[in-house]
Amino acid sequence: MPPALHISGLCEVCDQPAFGKHFGVLSCRACAAFFRRSGNWLKQKKCDKENCKIFEKSYKCKICRLKKCYKVGMDVSKFQKNRDLLSNSSNYSQRSKIATPQSLANFLGRPEFILCFEPDRASSTKTIIDVSYLLEKVSRIFQHDPSYLGPYEIKSSLERVTYAMDTMKSKKINNTLEVCKVIGKREALLFWELTFIGSAHWLAEFEEFRNLEMDVKLDIQKSVWTIWMRLTALAETSEYNRMNVLKSEEEENGLFVCSGGARVNMKEIKMDLSWCTNYSTEEIARFMGPDVGANWNSLLDDLTKLNPTNTELNYMLLHICLHDAGKKYQGKVLEATEKLLGILADNLHAYYLNKMRMTNYSGRIAQMMKINRMIEVELRDRREKNYLANLFDVYKIEWSHPEMFELI
Repeated sequence: MPPALHISGLCEVCDQPAFGKHFGVLSCRACAAFFRRSGNWLKQKKCDKENCKIFEKSYKCKICRLKKCYKVGMDVSKFQKNRDLLSNSSNYSQRSKIATPQSLANFLGRPEFILCFEPDRASSTKTIIDVSYLLEKVSRIFQHDPSYLGPYEIKSSLERVTYAMDTMKSKKINNTLEVCKVIGKREALLFWELTFIGSAHWLAEFEEFRNLEMDVKLDIQKSVWTIWMRLTALAETSEYNRMNVLKSEEEENGLFVCSGGARVNMKEIKMDLSWCTNYSTEEIARFMGPDVGANWNSLLDDLTKLNPTNTELNYMLLHICLHDAGKKYQGKVLEATEKLLGILADNLHAYYLNKMRMTNYSGRIAQMMKINRMIEVELRDRREKNYLANLFDVYKIEWSHPEMFELI
């Protein structure tokens, strides 16, 4: 692994902030420009003091400054002719043919968010985590009859899925939330396993889904579970907010996430990521972006205002999960998800007409889809960042089925 990239530091001439290498020396732009202008005509002159301070509120002695340039190794033969074509008049005719050089930050389109990582901390050697046993478990779930058989009068798949979700929630929702203070390897892997299995039980209630080929069902499941995990946590947090469980005086400014009957204060939680990366928790947090909390609170506010019924919430869940799976896998999966989405639309129409007695519900659906679009933006951003994390070897683990963990 090559040494860390030092793209900034102090100028070796004047000790001011540097901006890359110029004439073979890490220097600021001012000293580089000075050496380019003064390299010859000041060379023969001498200073009476011969030991002037180069920079003190301003650049003082030109003779001592040039002397220091030569002392630290500046060399006119190391002039980088192709560094900046726009400032080189001799290359004027080439401007229309050669684009302005791009920095790494501009090329990535993410200023600073990848440059905070040092290459010497990347992990080219990975530990493989085998998760094939999870796919075997959900295969057995999809082969058997549903676990949450509802009342006989429940006919639509949307209502059956909703009944299954309600049954799961009834075992978890309460007024006394357990506080989770530490998340490490054991807690993360256990939570992911329970979520993967839980989402499979939920999806298995969709009768038309159960009739699909097993490989198509597994592809959909591999895409669904992480989205299911996020949106159910968002819905559970919103529900506790409406119950005023999280509204104690000392918690009003905290960022809380609830899942599985436990709550996490994202500003106080201790994260141990040493099992999966050599980078610190703070660096990973900067990498994932400073707007995570703001996005969560915005989504939480919109969902709390909408206050969807359980059936509407399950429709939102299924819609975003199936849409993402179809877009990701294409082919047979896309064909299957489009068919399932059509069935869900019919089920929701029947629900509004027969249960809610609503004939004009377009505004309601528009609000639901607005929230889904916001979630899709966050998912796309996370998927892109995880792609770059893998590209730059940020993590020191790999999964036997990496497509399952694109959104973790």
